Amino acid sequence: MRDTEEDEEIERAIQYLVHTFETSGDNPKPVILHSTRVGMDLYDRGYEKPIVISGFLHDLIEDTDVTATEIRSKFGDDVGHIVAATSFDESIDDYLEQHYDIYERCFELGRPAVVVKAMDILDNSDYYDLAGSEELRTNLIEKMDYFIEHSEPYIGDDDVYRELKDKFPIVKERLGINSDN
Repeated sequence: MRDTEEDEEIERAIQYLVHTFETSGDNPKPVILHSTRVGMDLYDRGYEKPIVISGFLHDLIEDTDVTATEIRSKFGDDVGHIVAATSFDESIDDYLEQHYDIYERCFELGRPAVVVKAMDILDNSDYYDLAGSEELRTNLIEKMDYFIEHSEPYIGDDDVYRELKDKFPIVKERLGINSDN
């Protein structure tokens, strides 16, 4: 049986997501669709409400004018902290270092942030083929491998972890990254 209060909170998060992207979003990829898939996958897997809401909102700080403070005020501290942990630190210029920083902040915050980031990576990996250069494809594989290796203590028993780990060799093959890289 569905929890009406949780469903209303999810509906509010989706409305906020769409409204925010309409007014200040600037990412050319289908972020609303991606964010909705991440949130719904977390919801369908039975994760706790703050994790689910964070799944819907995880790209807002990176891709819109929304701040972590605004998210905390609208959806609570737990959601605000998770979304902040899963977002780029814009003061870091290096692509891989940006991602390693996100991962470390997720690990610091713990399981909720790691679960959201895992689902984000799992969904985004379907788009890795769009990487324009061999260097970017290699970086995508390197960061995915790093996350899988370091996230096991937090989510190793979760289906999302097993799916991510199982998908990794498929993504590597699809991108033409051999085992020696």
